[in-house]
Amino acid sequence: MPIRKPWIQPTAESIRAIPAVVGVYEIADAEGNLLYIGQAGGREPFGLRTRIALHFGFDPGGDDPNAVLRERAAQFRWEANQQYTTKRLEMLMKFQRDHSDDGGTEWPPAHPAGDWRDTPQLGRLRRSRPVARSSG
Repeated sequence: MPIRKPWIQPTAESIRAIPAVVGVYEIADAEGNLLYIGQAGGREPFGLRTRIALHFGFDPGGDDPNAVLRERAAQFRWEANQQYTTKRLEMLMKFQRDHSDDGGTEWPPAHPAGDWRDTPQLGRLRRSRPVARSSG
């Protein structure tokens, strides 16, 4: 479920190389610790390129308002995906499952620093239980 691509260092060239498509992306710190799982939809003028450029200060509109990303974001990776909302929710649920000790909600560090519209309500991602078979 996570993006299986190498991390990319943010430069003007690497940002320009991102196509103007919808999809999902991950942002990490210099050590590769995941900070944020985001999406770029049809309302973004240049899709993924616009969203990722904002996080790394390459957007002429200004710096990212998210303090955690402003301070710690060091690399990114992205995936073009027409089902970007569903894919992002799956990625967040997997993060929650893998990082939550007591089953409570745990988000990547930059999510609580964002606004409420960026923090969706998630279901629980878990293995299904085997179905009991009856004899007869």
